[in-house]
Amino acid sequence: MATQAFGEEQRALSVGKAFSRGFDAIRAYPLQTLGPIFVLTVVPGLLFQTLGVNALMAAAARGTAPPPVGLIIIGGILLSLLWGTALGAVIQATLAHAEGRKPELGEMLRAAVARCVPLVIVYLLYTLAIMFGFLLFIVPGIFIATMWSMAMVAVVAERPGVFGAFGRSARLTKGARWKILGVFVAMFVIYIIVLSFAGLTGAASTMSLASLQAAPQASVGIGQIIIALINALLTTWMAAMFTSLFIELREWKEGPDTSRLSDIFA
Repeated sequence: MATQAFGEEQRALSVGKAFSRGFDAIRAYPLQTLGPIFVLTVVPGLLFQTLGVNALMAAAARGTAPPPVGLIIIGGILLSLLWGTALGAVIQATLAHAEGRKPELGEMLRAAVARCVPLVIVYLLYTLAIMFGFLLFIVPGIFIATMWSMAMVAVVAERPGVFGAFGRSARLTKGARWKILGVFVAMFVIYIIVLSFAGLTGAASTMSLASLQAAPQASVGIGQIIIALINALLTTWMAAMFTSLFIELREWKEGPDTSRLSDIFA
């Protein structure tokens, strides 16, 4: 196809441009990008930690009746759907910014709610596939991780369906998987360093002789709040980066969006 020839012959894939796009989206619209993750994952996550996991551990330590396991399972499912909704909203906001539009709350929520279930399903299948691949001597897991890395963004950006998203990702990443692997390694290192720092900071803020001697409490400590906030920042950053990389891959393969060019020169 002519557009494919344009993408592959006229311009090189720029990972740096993808990173720049992601940072620009967060900097330009912090409320639209950071807001969904904080509101839909941090607050419910801390509540789930308090009422579910921490309460279960505290009950086990004291020998009292634990909270109903069924409610904890339902809470986990709802938390997963909220995570999918938040991720979809960040992806939609980054896509809108890349198209030169201001992300509107209504647009973000409509896209996120409509795609939250497929997003969670794609994420689960993607994770299981990577785990299975790593069981086959690591290399297949790395191949799967890079080949299907754009599937979740594709679910929101193009709505090809669950299995269509994996096929779309495989086509877009073909010929660029070594670069994508480099991006994976860089983001993984940054993620681990920042999260480790957050963990140490949170532990230092809550650790004392009294807390070490006390029985487990069904409450959230300062350390857990710090880690949750830092993890939310990292999740937003990674979602924006992968969305920007998806856009860069699509333009590399197929050329610029002709509808945008029409709007520019209209």
